[in-house]
Amino acid sequence: MKIICIQVIFMQDNCMEDKNRTLLENLDDPRSCVCFLLSRAAQTAQKHLRNMLEPYGLTPAQYLIMECLWICDRLSPKEIAELLRLDSATLTGLIDRLERLGFVTRERDLKDRRAIRVCLTGRSSDMKEELRAVRIRANEEILSIFGEKERERLKSDLAALISADEQMAPISWDKKQEK
Repeated sequence: MKIICIQVIFMQDNCMEDKNRTLLENLDDPRSCVCFLLSRAAQTAQKHLRNMLEPYGLTPAQYLIMECLWICDRLSPKEIAELLRLDSATLTGLIDRLERLGFVTRERDLKDRRAIRVCLTGRSSDMKEELRAVRIRANEEILSIFGEKERERLKSDLAALISADEQMAPISWDKKQEK
């Protein structure tokens, strides 16, 4: 009986592989579109990270804002929007929620009182290592289905795709502001 079950499972696995291969080769099927595949992969990865950040009351987008600020505190909303490719309305809502949670504050720019800077709080600074460990663990878990060479290839290919887009509108971490 065990052998029959193993054979059935093996046949099902092979069938799924054939279905996936056929799907990817069928140009008439919209699911073979690279945009669809990237979108679904991003949704899967975002869902995993979202679940891991949920105990902290954070979303992946809110976490990314904090990552930006850990690299360079006191960024303007416009600088954050450019770095993360977010529109200002979306960013405003994310910063509002981070402020309510006590992770960031808005402060006037020291050189231009009309401008606002988003600043880390002691709470977000204290949680930096713990939250980064969560992100690293999420990445490791998401990539665990791949071998080491496949992981590096995937990251390299995704970086190349992003780089091709950014060549049209480069963004730099450099900023000219007084801290």
